[in-house]
Amino acid sequence: MVKHTVKTSLDDEDKERWQYFCHLNGMTESGMVRMMINQVLPGIACNDEINHAKSNKVTIRLSDHDIQKLTTQAQQEGYIHRTSWVTACVQSNLTRSPVLTKDEIKALRESNRQLAAVGRNLNQIARVLNIDFRHSDKITREMIEVLDNKINEHKAIVNSLINQNSKRWNLSDE
Repeated sequence: MVKHTVKTSLDDEDKERWQYFCHLNGMTESGMVRMMINQVLPGIACNDEINHAKSNKVTIRLSDHDIQKLTTQAQQEGYIHRTSWVTACVQSNLTRSPVLTKDEIKALRESNRQLAAVGRNLNQIARVLNIDFRHSDKITREMIEVLDNKINEHKAIVNSLINQNSKRWNLSDE
């Protein structure tokens, strides 16, 4: 198939408006021209880009007041971009499960790293007790309390994230 180029001249303002229009509709400028040609002359233009947009984009329109509320809510909940918050909100409602922010995932990873360290310490204690019970005096009450505190810290972090997400996405315990 031979492809041909079509050119047109636009002033800066029209070019900006055209690019914005194409962006809002999730299409390239060329893809939009192809779609318009196809609307005027059905069966002539290639429909590949029209039928298969580059992203699965959904556009919604909100009032200025709602946009401000959305932006504030997203920032308060640790989302850098409000689009990320809207995406997480939709995903959470579709799957009925929480969607974690990058910071929350980071906190859980750190919490799991600490829990793994506690597990290693418990294994060392168990090994000492199993090898030679006479050396159990090396294990002090303070050592056990430190491990207990670390476990409680881990539980608190995980519970906080679960509660925060359940409240954020209005998920009930099912």
